[in-house]
Amino acid sequence: MQSLETAKEILARALFVHKDRIGDDAALSEVKPLDSLAFEALVLELEEKTGKEVDPVDLLGIRTVRDLAGFIDKLK
Repeated sequence: MQSLETAKEILARALFVHKDRIGDDAALSEVKPLDSLAFEALVLELEEKTGKEVDPVDLLGIRTVRDLAGFIDKLK
């Protein structure tokens, strides 16, 4: 699933972790705790990678890497 790999790449860049350490079904809090700066970095990486504007409120329900992949699919 391409969106799953994209989600991992975005998280790795936004949270400064190696992509290989991010499991497909990992909770975002397991990857790295999301403070306000990390959350903003995630939004910016999503916008850069997808070329779409992202409303941060739309991300509040995302809990796992797979959830993020589904969100990316909806942006396409």
